[in-house]
Amino acid sequence: MRTLASLLSDRENNLSAVRIVAAALVMLSHSWLATVPGIQTRDFFHIFGFSLGHHGVHVFFILSGLLLTWSMLRKPDPLRSMVARVVRYFPAIIVSCLIMTLALGAVVTRLPASDYYGASQTWGFLVAIIGLTNVNATLPGVYENNVYPGILYVPLWTLHYELAFSLALSVLVATGAILRKGLVLAGLVVTLAIYTVWFWDGESHASLGSVHHLIRLGTAFGVGVALAVFADRVPVSWKGFAILAPLCAIFAYSHVAALAGVILLSYLILCVGFTRNAVVGFLATLGTWSYGLYVSSFVIEQTVTHFAPHWPNWAISVSSFAIAVTVGAVSWRYVEKPCLRYINPITDKVHALAARLVGAKLPAPRGRRAKAPEPRAAE
Repeated sequence: MRTLASLLSDRENNLSAVRIVAAALVMLSHSWLATVPGIQTRDFFHIFGFSLGHHGVHVFFILSGLLLTWSMLRKPDPLRSMVARVVRYFPAIIVSCLIMTLALGAVVTRLPASDYYGASQTWGFLVAIIGLTNVNATLPGVYENNVYPGILYVPLWTLHYELAFSLALSVLVATGAILRKGLVLAGLVVTLAIYTVWFWDGESHASLGSVHHLIRLGTAFGVGVALAVFADRVPVSWKGFAILAPLCAIFAYSHVAALAGVILLSYLILCVGFTRNAVVGFLATLGTWSYGLYVSSFVIEQTVTHFAPHWPNWAISVSSFAIAVTVGAVSWRYVEKPCLRYINPITDKVHALAARLVGAKLPAPRGRRAKAPEPRAAE
């Protein structure tokens, strides 16, 4: 039985297969929002305290915590890590938003082109989405008659937490706290305890507010961090999953369902991610395109719903996913992947700028002349 550390060291894995499945679950969840009037989160099928769509989001955060921490433990450069997050996330958002605002929006809006392009709301939308200041921003006259009126980039709300957790992890690495395993273990125990108490009845008793998201997404990210820190002590095998699954399933609808769920989901990610067969390999290929898919997924679902308002939910889901995979592939090939080459140059320039700022001489106190240096003694 191999450990997680040895598997991660091989650098050959199919963890992207997990991403595409998670993205599909999120899209399926959102397709109900796009097609069923008045549907609420509580109306979805729940297991282990959450809907399948929310479990899909948890997968993203577990993976982020695991892979970011593992990478930073190998190459502890917090600045590079944050540059990499920005370069990885924003180009796809910028391109998608520009296409939506300048091209597709102008086609589907009910307004004349002059009114559409002349509206401050149009350009405010561009700023709000790219800056992630309001992911619920709408374009004038666009999809106003849809079941979920006007909203286009609702999935991007998770990036606020992703960036915040990445920054917090960078601080832990910079201070060396991440190397103190006792501290990491204590943090994990406290986090899981809060998670269990907060979601003692799943999410049915809690409103979907910032604290709610912070606890559940922070727990998922924290579990990923702990897996990376203790990777040399985590065995990974399907036999282990076969033992763990029924033990967790017993608590699937209990007051510790959320805790059982995050434990089982984390281990399932590892088992699938390090499985090598044709099916998982194919899913991993699709998973490479999952971020671009995720960014534009709800735009696509809203667009399909607009042009086919009477289609059943399953037809909206299937057709939207097929289009989103194609969009994700194009985004990866022509936007995301080319931008990755700029991570190191940008990091080097920021490092150089920081070095110059730190090395610069402080100005003399105001109102006082700088003291002249003492003359050197004759040698």
